[in-house]
Amino acid sequence: MSCWPQKLLSLNSKRKSFREVSLALLWIFCLSLLAPAQADEYQDAIAKAFPGFQILSRSEFDPEIQKTVKGNPGLITGRFNDDELEDFAAIIRSDVKQKSPSGKDYYHGKFVVCHALDKQRYTCQVLGTRAISLPNELYLYRVGPGFNCHNDDGTESDITVKRDAIGTAMVPSNAASVDIYMPDGTYFNCAGD
Repeated sequence: MSCWPQKLLSLNSKRKSFREVSLALLWIFCLSLLAPAQADEYQDAIAKAFPGFQILSRSEFDPEIQKTVKGNPGLITGRFNDDELEDFAAIIRSDVKQKSPSGKDYYHGKFVVCHALDKQRYTCQVLGTRAISLPNELYLYRVGPGFNCHNDDGTESDITVKRDAIGTAMVPSNAASVDIYMPDGTYFNCAGD
């Protein structure tokens, strides 16, 4: 009879251990369901606005860009229009690889901005199109308030970034430009920054 209480204690500890392991696995499963939804929020908006397109991944950029830029060089966030919601800009490419007449592989590409309508919905517009060959040499960066465009003669224009703007740069040429939101909903491009 003295073994019976020990067996009960052993059985209770096994049940407790099983319960703890089960709860831990359930917690991990729930977290795994939530994490991709947050990480894919921008890709989901792109897939809805531009079926058959995806945001370029970090590995699809020139190694020099990967060394220099933290995060994904094809995706930036900021307050690009006149509201308080966070928007995003992205370099996207089609899912279908094409061949140029010279035989080089490329994808149809777009440079887009998506303005937040609320915390889950976006309205997107194309700022430019181009063929994208991998590794991609064009990347995005956020330009903060106060940036001024320059006129052709080098003087500052009256176009100033009030919130954030979308910068694009290319390696190895270091060519850059800035797209600034205008009150009519269009973007003004300051080339040659």
